[in-house]
Amino acid sequence: MQSNDDILCILHMLQIIIGVFGNGLLLFFYAFNLVTGQRIRPIDPIFVNLFLSHIVMILFRGVPNAIQLCIQKIFLSDTECKIIIYLQRVARGVSLCNTCLLSVFQAITISSNNNKWAKLKGKAPKYIVPSCVFMWVLNLLVDVVVPLHVTGPGNNTFSDLKKNLGYCSIDWHAITTSNLIMWKTLYDAVFLGFMAISSGYMVLVLFRHKGQVQHLHSTCVNPIATPETRATKIILLLMISFVCFYSLSSIFVIVMEKSKDTSQLIIHILLFFNSIYSIVSPFVLISSESQILNWCNIFKRIKNSHPHY
Repeated sequence: MQSNDDILCILHMLQIIIGVFGNGLLLFFYAFNLVTGQRIRPIDPIFVNLFLSHIVMILFRGVPNAIQLCIQKIFLSDTECKIIIYLQRVARGVSLCNTCLLSVFQAITISSNNNKWAKLKGKAPKYIVPSCVFMWVLNLLVDVVVPLHVTGPGNNTFSDLKKNLGYCSIDWHAITTSNLIMWKTLYDAVFLGFMAISSGYMVLVLFRHKGQVQHLHSTCVNPIATPETRATKIILLLMISFVCFYSLSSIFVIVMEKSKDTSQLIIHILLFFNSIYSIVSPFVLISSESQILNWCNIFKRIKNSHPHY
C-alpha cells in the first residue's frame, strides 16, 4: 500500500510540474506579446485567460492531493477546504467557458465575408476582454454555494452522507437535494452546446476550404495550409480533447455519487481526468505556435554557436 502511495505521489508531482511549466510558458508568451504589443492577435486574451485558469486549477487541485499522498498528513481546516474546492470549481468553469469562447471566436474568424458576418467579425474582437472578465465573475457567482457543502477531513458531521476526496469532503446528498448538480449540468450543457455548434461549423468550413484548395491547386502536390486553417485545426483538436476528458470525468463523478463507499482508486482516476486537459492543452498549442518554435530554434542556434571546451 505504501509503494502504491509513493507511485501516486510521484505521478501527481509530475502532473503539477509538467502542467505548471506548459501553462506558465504559454501564459508568459501571450502576456508578453500583449504587454509589449508584439504580434498581438484578438484571440490572445482568451489564451491568457485559459492558461491562467489552468494554473489555478492545477495548483489548487494537484498540490493538496500531492501533499496528502506524499506526507500522509491531514493539514487542511474547514475554511481552507472550502476555499480550495471553490477555486477548483471556479477554475474548471472558467476553463470550460474559455474553451467555448475560443471555439466560437475562431468560427466567427473563418466565417464567410458576406455583410452579416463581416459586421460580426468587426465587432467580435472588441468584446473579447470584457467576455474574459465576465467568465470569471460568472463562475465565481455560479459556484458560490459550493463551500457550504464542503468540510475538512477532521469534521465528522454527517460523515455517512459525505464523499471523502482525500483531503476534503463534499456532502453530495445536500448538493443533490438542493438541485445544484442539475443546474450545474445545465450550465455546462449550454457551453458544450455552443462548443459543438461552432466546432461543427468550423469542420464544415474546413471541408469547403479543402475542396476549393484542391480545385485551385490541382497541379500542386502539397499546397501550404493558411494560418487560419492551421489555427482552426488546432482549436478543433482542443475541443475534441476537452469533450473527451470532460465526458470521462463526468462518468466517474456519477459513479462516485451513486456508490455508497467511494474507493480511493476512483478518486485518483477522477482527479487525473479532471486535470489532464489543463496539462495537455498547452503542449498542443506549443507544437503549433510558430513564434515559440522560432524562439526554440534561436536558443538552439545560440547554444550551438558557443561550443563547450
